[in-house]
Amino acid sequence: MKHRFVLFLSILCSSVLYGQQGNLSLKECIQAGIRNNLSLKNARIDMMKSKTALTQSRSRLLPVLAADFQMLDYLMQPANVTSAAALGTDFPDNPTWSKVQSMQYTMGAGINLSMPLYNQTVLSATKVARTVQNLSNVSYEKAAEDLTVQISNVYYLAQASLEQRRLLDENIRRMEDLCAITEELYKGGVVLEVDLSRVQINLKNLTAQRDQYAILHEQQLNLLRFLLDLSPDVPFAVNPMPDEIVLRQVSGVSEALPELRLLSSRQKMIGQQIKAVRAGYVPSLSLGGRLGVVGYQDKFRHFFHTDQATHNWFGNTYLALSVHIPVFDGRDKRLRVRQFRYDYQQTQTALEQRRKQLDKDYVDASRQLQHNLEVFRTQQENYRQAEDVYNITEEKYKEGVASMTELLQDEMRLRDAQAACVQAHCQCNVAQLTLLKLSGNLGTLTE
Repeated sequence: MKHRFVLFLSILCSSVLYGQQGNLSLKECIQAGIRNNLSLKNARIDMMKSKTALTQSRSRLLPVLAADFQMLDYLMQPANVTSAAALGTDFPDNPTWSKVQSMQYTMGAGINLSMPLYNQTVLSATKVARTVQNLSNVSYEKAAEDLTVQISNVYYLAQASLEQRRLLDENIRRMEDLCAITEELYKGGVVLEVDLSRVQINLKNLTAQRDQYAILHEQQLNLLRFLLDLSPDVPFAVNPMPDEIVLRQVSGVSEALPELRLLSSRQKMIGQQIKAVRAGYVPSLSLGGRLGVVGYQDKFRHFFHTDQATHNWFGNTYLALSVHIPVFDGRDKRLRVRQFRYDYQQTQTALEQRRKQLDKDYVDASRQLQHNLEVFRTQQENYRQAEDVYNITEEKYKEGVASMTELLQDEMRLRDAQAACVQAHCQCNVAQLTLLKLSGNLGTLTE
């Protein structure tokens, strides 16, 4: 919220100082999007959740203390049976078995300690949780990369629509001048009324196209506001489209791409899950202990009489070392390992397939960029030629040598060349954006 407010103030101040909408560069848009976008906020929350899960897994290695208090009332008075030989000759009831009557009420309290000394399953689970945390971090990088590409695409489209609107404004001014000249010529009887109508119709069409691009441009700005998590009433504009294309250095598909690292981390996690399951075959060692007392009374109220309760409390303290040895689990671990192996093979295949797909995409994007650059240079030349032809035809029309039909045809060719040049420029930016993404150089957009 603080960063969003600062961004809003900067835009507002620039609007006041310059008396117009403040321009945001592509770098500023990407930085604001990464800072404010709601999807990335959820990705950051996932990172915190995975970090908490790792801490939770590590805490299983810490000792655990627990206090307890217990009161028992045997509704049927309990008895212990033992051998008479162990009791001596004071119990003549049965020479083989003797019964010892126990107390009806028992009360106990104590503190229990448990701590794993060696548990391979817990250690393996901690490694899995650490890998899950790494997966969350890489997923965040992948989300930030996707957002950067999305913001850049919309920004380039907004630049193209802004340039189209600017060119149409120039064409409208030129057509308004032509309409004024034609109207004077019509009043002087030099041209026909149909020629004036043609110019007026063409002017209306240009105005409609300009309004259409204005609406499209505002929609693209609204999409940028959404990606940047800005209010729809925040005024800002994109920078004008530059005259030339600035090429950035790329060097093949990067092995550090988040999507490749994501698949690699998943493969690593499956391997650790296999080790975690196999760790269930390893014996575990734990330490346990208790510090407490237990008391016996034949009447419940005697627990609260000092003279009768003093001698009926006994110590209940021990220290235990436990070894857990798994013997047979119905082949559960073996089958789980088999399932994880299948997942491992699928992830390996997906990783190889994705690498080949990225190599193909890089080659296609490189060829597409070269083709778009050739188209852009050709359209630039066509634009200059069409503009020169229109200017010559316009002079001839004013001199009465060229017809209105020829002038309108040249004007239409000029508009087509303008639109094709802007479109080729935008396609070059998009193709280069794809190469930057595949080569891991998206960070150059924010430099």
